[in-house]
Amino acid sequence: MGNRTNTATPPLARRYVCKLLANVASVPVYLTMEAILPRTLGPTMYGNYSFATNFFQELSCLLDMGTSTCFYNALSRRQSETGLISFYLRLSLLMAVISLLVAAVMQVPLLGNWLMPDVPLWLAPLAAIWAFLTWWGRILRSMNDAVGATVQSELVRTVVSLAAVVLLIGLFCLDCLNIFSLFGQQYAMLGATALGYWIVTRRHWEACYGGADTHFCLRLTPGQGKAYCREFFAYSHPLFVQVLLTFLMLTAERWLLQWFDGSAEQGYYALGQKVYMACYMFVAAMTPLVMREVSIAWGQRDLKLMGHLVNRFAPLVYAVAAYFSCFSMAEGPALVSLFGGAEFTAAILPVQILALYPLHQSYVQVVGSVFYASGRTRDLRNMALLECVYGMITVWVLLAPEDYGGLHLGAVGLAIKSVAVQCVTVNIYLWRASRLVPIRLVPIMLHEIWCVLVLGALAFACREATILLGLGGIDSLLRFLASGVIYTVGAGLTALLLPQLLGLSRAELYGRLRGLRARLGR
Repeated sequence: MGNRTNTATPPLARRYVCKLLANVASVPVYLTMEAILPRTLGPTMYGNYSFATNFFQELSCLLDMGTSTCFYNALSRRQSETGLISFYLRLSLLMAVISLLVAAVMQVPLLGNWLMPDVPLWLAPLAAIWAFLTWWGRILRSMNDAVGATVQSELVRTVVSLAAVVLLIGLFCLDCLNIFSLFGQQYAMLGATALGYWIVTRRHWEACYGGADTHFCLRLTPGQGKAYCREFFAYSHPLFVQVLLTFLMLTAERWLLQWFDGSAEQGYYALGQKVYMACYMFVAAMTPLVMREVSIAWGQRDLKLMGHLVNRFAPLVYAVAAYFSCFSMAEGPALVSLFGGAEFTAAILPVQILALYPLHQSYVQVVGSVFYASGRTRDLRNMALLECVYGMITVWVLLAPEDYGGLHLGAVGLAIKSVAVQCVTVNIYLWRASRLVPIRLVPIMLHEIWCVLVLGALAFACREATILLGLGGIDSLLRFLASGVIYTVGAGLTALLLPQLLGLSRAELYGRLRGLRARLGR
């Protein structure tokens, strides 16, 4: 095997820009899909689709058990080691088999009807395949991030996403879009994306590490398999309790919503999830790259650099999330009208609440990278135990009917639980991480509050201003677009006047602007 190191890896800023641009390109795809599906399927079937796919997504996370993070960190440090890839391919195949077996068992009515109340059982195998392909595509994408092939990887994602939306629109226009053709379109998109990622991985490795007599070999020697099993077990077994509790909690809360309130409320909550996922797409471009840098810094035992990365990027990632979240919260009625139509009016409040979810989801990724990179998975397990206690108490109080001591708030209650519990959990993460690396805890926690207050006030002001200007009602598309333009300009001016919003000093911001102007002037 070649021993050359990859010296041509693009810098972090360039890789982030490529990821961000790919996410921007995929936003029309995502928005088109989410504007079509709820209207085509209706609240009940949309809720069934969401419940089934969510169950198998959580099952994939359970079977993953943190091994994907171990794989990502190991490959980031040992980029020329194809044995890692070979081993994880075998592990992934085992996960696929287990998922399909679970879907098959759920065809037994007694068990299936209990696990998926009022949901057609034939959805289980379709959702299992979808969930595995989604997970596997994410693994292949992370492989390219780990070896520094982000630019080519994101190009593949952009091309496939644009082709997928053309296919979806075609099915819709031909009146051929239903739950079965939807899964077929999703399989085609996910399969093509995974194939493209794999081709990028092979070509990148052969270009950087392969010699004239060296090929991308996926064979394992007898000793390699055992060594990798020990490495992955040592890293992941403390996470078993964490992922098991997370699986039980996340599936239980959706199950309770389905059991107490039915598929329509499930559909309202699912629409809110789709809105926050659209916001999070911009933040998600950055977090794997930061995690890679943190992992490399830990490999060099540079705690100061790890702290610097968190201090530098956590406020920036949070501010980007807040920019989208605050606008989505203020414009909840317009988003529901755009995505769901009149049948989803009851989803407005869940959508507005869940719009705030990406705020702390961004911190989960950035701060969590400290624990994953340093192998302190026992801390994650202990925090998951604590979260399970206050999380399940909260979900029961908010979802259960009055006769069972709850408030019976349906989708609104689950939305409140999701945002509130994550806020508490993330700040516990921050506190624990500050004990390991030098993190400016108090400034970061204060930034969580005032950043949202500033951008939230700006978003609501823009909404009310456009209504007063007579550009349309609160759910008008024209007014929504005008409000977005005004809000974007206002947020940009606010960042210039108040660079601390982005976690930067005035000198740092102006220095970066001068550097950008110099590059554009070349």
